Amino acid sequence: MKAELISKFKTLSRRKKIGVSVASALTAALVVTVPVAAWFTTQRKLADLQYVNSPSKLYIRAGHDEELEYIDLSNVQVTATTDTAKYYVFAVTGSNTSYYNLQLSYTTNNQFEYFLYPAEENEGNAPANTAMPYVPYTAHGDAGTAGSYYYTVQGSVITYQPNGIPTEDAHKILNGTKITRQGVEGEITAGFLNQDGSLIKATKDTVGSVNYHDNTYNYDVNKVQDCAEPLYWQARGIKSGMDSTTRELKDYYILEVNWAKAKAAVEAEGGVFTDNRETDVIYISVASGTGN
Repeated sequence: MKAELISKFKTLSRRKKIGVSVASALTAALVVTVPVAAWFTTQRKLADLQYVNSPSKLYIRAGHDEELEYIDLSNVQVTATTDTAKYYVFAVTGSNTSYYNLQLSYTTNNQFEYFLYPAEENEGNAPANTAMPYVPYTAHGDAGTAGSYYYTVQGSVITYQPNGIPTEDAHKILNGTKITRQGVEGEITAGFLNQDGSLIKATKDTVGSVNYHDNTYNYDVNKVQDCAEPLYWQARGIKSGMDSTTRELKDYYILEVNWAKAKAAVEAEGGVFTDNRETDVIYISVASGTGN
């Protein structure tokens, strides 16, 4: 077959031979060009899709972006110190998230109050007279480096001024708190989802209150044990510190465990505040959110 084609090609005139040669060359160029163009087009579309549609990923981790297991809240000893609070550090890490929500939940048998502060990491040991709250942390090498670090309240990115008047809780995440990260300020909506002041909406049958308990437990609201009711707190619309180039974030927080109010109540009745208590469980979770 090949010899027959060569023989026919030799019988053609010079002009026709040139035409056949040019046509063959163009056909070969098309065969190469079409797949290459298609490959570049496909890669560009995949890159666009990846940038727009890549899902957000968020995690709770320990200090220095280490494993969650290094957050140990079991060592709160209220009688071993004259202090009325203890502090811990944790991180919100992940990617592709401009805003997120932080949630805390615990039951009403818990004698502690909890507060959150945006924090920043400092290498080394805290200098003398470092203002509280701050958290010292010894890294375990999980994030690639070991050593000493300490975390302080990130006062440069958070304000809380109701009616324009600074408060003693200026660094705590409260309703109306404003956090500025990556040059953008966002106001946070924070508070309990099922508690209004001292009123636990799920367990108190009060005129005008929202009764969540029947929907949750399908049980007589007047027979609910108050100390067994879970409380849910949430801060919504927190601006993340996501890097615009890598699209990764690593935001640190200080968790304050405070027992001042519970201790004062016990001592006001002539009692002694002790470590004898029921198991205290607190859940911290994070989910992507919006800046609204």
